[in-house]
Amino acid sequence: MKKHDKIISFIFILFMMVTATYWAIKTDTWTVMGTLASVICFVLFVLLGLRTIPVLTAFVLANPALEVTRESKERDRRQAWLRIIGWILASRILLMLIGYGFLIIQNGYSGGMFSKIADTWHIFGIDASHYLGIAENWYQTEGDPRYHIVFFPFFPNLIKVVQVFVGNYLVAGFIVSNISSIVAALVAYELAALDMHRKNAMRVVKYIFIFPAAFFFFIPMTEALFLALSLMCLYFVRKKEWLIGCLCGALAAYTRSPGVLLIVPVAIEFGRDLIGNYKLLNKKMFIHRITTAVGCLAIISVGLLAYLYINYYVTGNAFQFSIYQREHWSQRFYLFFDTVRYQMEYAVGTFKSGDHRSFLGMWLPNLVAIFSALIIMFMGAKKIRPSYTAYFIVYFAFVVGATWLLSAPRYLLVAFPLAFAAVALTEEKSKDAILTVVSVAGSLLYLAMFVAGYPVY
Repeated sequence: MKKHDKIISFIFILFMMVTATYWAIKTDTWTVMGTLASVICFVLFVLLGLRTIPVLTAFVLANPALEVTRESKERDRRQAWLRIIGWILASRILLMLIGYGFLIIQNGYSGGMFSKIADTWHIFGIDASHYLGIAENWYQTEGDPRYHIVFFPFFPNLIKVVQVFVGNYLVAGFIVSNISSIVAALVAYELAALDMHRKNAMRVVKYIFIFPAAFFFFIPMTEALFLALSLMCLYFVRKKEWLIGCLCGALAAYTRSPGVLLIVPVAIEFGRDLIGNYKLLNKKMFIHRITTAVGCLAIISVGLLAYLYINYYVTGNAFQFSIYQREHWSQRFYLFFDTVRYQMEYAVGTFKSGDHRSFLGMWLPNLVAIFSALIIMFMGAKKIRPSYTAYFIVYFAFVVGATWLLSAPRYLLVAFPLAFAAVALTEEKSKDAILTVVSVAGSLLYLAMFVAGYPVY
């Protein structure tokens, strides 16, 4: 390990030990299973960070001119795009049929598939109803709708636009989500194809859409739109279209709060480009390049700033959303390994009490998603682009570090580096087949629980 890697690793370990000490002092209750889960999660995260540091520094310091990216022929790209679009559309139809089938199994026949679409997908029992309400009535200051200011506006904005043409907010929500799914699939393929054979790029798309919770891409939720914008951000940055890429990042930050974290991988890509071109550019051009990079990075934050301004305009407080999250949903940002502690304690408690719906629908899937994501990324950290791994690390710490985490599978679904790592770990056909079968089986089981009304959010 090089000297600078040792220094960075030491700082990282020191920082993690300080946070662990703070956690140990602040935690009031201890259980064997909760503590054990926290320690394992903490260790896995630290190991992932330590494994990423030397790869990341080597990546940033490498000469980008030596990087070889694959360029697909137009004919190959056209065929791949048609195949992806056809597969996404077919999978949407299959999802509708399977979901409706599960509903009939649960409740018996009570109406046609389209008349029962809101019941099948629990539109009014999940956040989808809030987004539809914002699209129709914008943010309110009275009654229960006043709490909906915690939901970001870009997805409702698009629903509002599409509704003008279709005349129905629910239909518009489905349209926006599924068009976003197609865009996400196409951009995922193109982004992956920059670094790998197009067959493996196609497998990246496959894993994104068969991971458990992928059915959330189908319904009026932000996942598909956020994923599409995140992938577009990285794709255009990789193609040196910095301004377009950062504008996509700003829209991602205007869609969901973790979108602002795209600053991390974009900054890494910028840093690599600047360091690699330091000796090739004269001083004036290099300063201009730095100024451009900083300006483009700042653009990503505009999405979040626009959301804060809406908070201020509607409520008089730019951070009113955080007050509602804390007071109404008991939601604050804390340490991700403490999240694992209480998740395990709830899992054990609901299992012992016989509350199998909560155990199977919420706590067990949350824990499986958290640990599976960490393990997959740890194993694949040296095989995928380091900027993607860095993004996963900050994204994981942010979304898992919630004091009332209900939706870990859904949140981690849009952490696109997971699909890249899964492909890197399944080069052998047998491994690919095993992970595919496990993912599809998990998806069907998770979907069945969702349709059956288990606490799947």
